[in-house]
Amino acid sequence: HYNIASNKVKKDGDVRFTVTLLEDVTELKRVDEMKSEFVSTVSHEFRTPLTSMNMGLSMLLEEDIGTINEDQRQLLEAAYEDCERLNELVDDLLDLSKIESGKIKMEFDKADVERIIETTIKPFSQQAEEKKINLTTDSMEENIYAWADSNKVSWVISNLIGNALRYTPEEGTIKIGSYLQGRHVYVYVEDTGVGIPEEYQDKVFDKFVRASNNEDENSGTGLGLAIAKEIIEAHSGRIWVESEEGKGSKFIFALPRYRHLSE
Repeated sequence: HYNIASNKVKKDGDVRFTVTLLEDVTELKRVDEMKSEFVSTVSHEFRTPLTSMNMGLSMLLEEDIGTINEDQRQLLEAAYEDCERLNELVDDLLDLSKIESGKIKMEFDKADVERIIETTIKPFSQQAEEKKINLTTDSMEENIYAWADSNKVSWVISNLIGNALRYTPEEGTIKIGSYLQGRHVYVYVEDTGVGIPEEYQDKVFDKFVRASNNEDENSGTGLGLAIAKEIIEAHSGRIWVESEEGKGSKFIFALPRYRHLSE
């Protein structure tokens, strides 16, 4: 495996020659594959005991096996919340592992982008209302179709909306829209939230990176955008962010347009 970097050398505005560097990353690739396999194995091992712990804590909180006092309830609720976060982390790790290994099944078909957006946004309406955030669809062209797995694309949009809600203060706005340009369909989620520092904007799609300046300890696993990137790239698309700290962020991803055989 090689990483290739190519740079043109100019003199007086003319290209004189091109320098191409090939970096052997075979060993790094092997180590990365070993690491991914290890993470997947450990995540599977975690799932059974976490499920058991979650069930036990739930039964105690429901007082199925006896009453508990208020101090005990607070301790159990804290433990239950931590268990839920660990379950979320394990699920994300397993999803990422499947995507990276190519084992996740993608069901490509003609996908109505407007319908996907409208269906995906509905479950977030109450959460947005509680936070006093204006969650709305932006102007969308009708009859835009992508060649995509609708469920996976919906997951990506859900993750982007969830992040936007997490980092947008009250009275803020979140807009979701789409447009057609050339051979690609573009979908975006734009917010008026805290924004992303410039030095993090190239890293937000890396694993375990939380790029916001929001210090909320419960702000997710740091894997959502990494999974979103893997899903979009599995569609032969790309995803990126445009952001200014303190003024909000706009996440955009591109999918191949559905083209009829007659086109």
